[in-house]
Amino acid sequence: MKIAFAAIIGTLACAAGAAALPNEQSQLPIKEFMGHVMQRNAEQLWQWTALETDVHGERSGKPVTEEDWENAESDALTLQQLSYALEHSAYRIADVEWDKHLIAFREAASASADAAERKDFVALQSAGDRINAQCVACHLTFAPDIEAPPPPLPEGF
Repeated sequence: MKIAFAAIIGTLACAAGAAALPNEQSQLPIKEFMGHVMQRNAEQLWQWTALETDVHGERSGKPVTEEDWENAESDALTLQQLSYALEHSAYRIADVEWDKHLIAFREAASASADAAERKDFVALQSAGDRINAQCVACHLTFAPDIEAPPPPLPEGF
């Protein structure tokens, strides 16, 4: 009986606390949100799949330790959860193309998290590439000025 009473009191306290929260939207402009929140978190994830070659040889950001894999999964899950902010906030654009890009982005972020959980580096790279492709596709649709134009083709093409 004491446990049931405590559960009821806890539920009522949570409901009262939730009702007291203001219903505010973020004041951060979407350009700032994308540049400081989305881009930064995507770069954290992509660092785990980076392959770099220079005069000193080849280096990889491939997760090695359990902590590395856990961090890669956390980075992917962060992107997945941030996609909900783009769906249900002041950032949402009422356009069917926005929804398509957002769904594809979320699926790629989820695939990235699953790959990290399985410690599957090839799948982690593939999902990371899909995230990047989706970011670029969305930018080309809604903010084409932020994507660099392709380099000019050599003479004769």
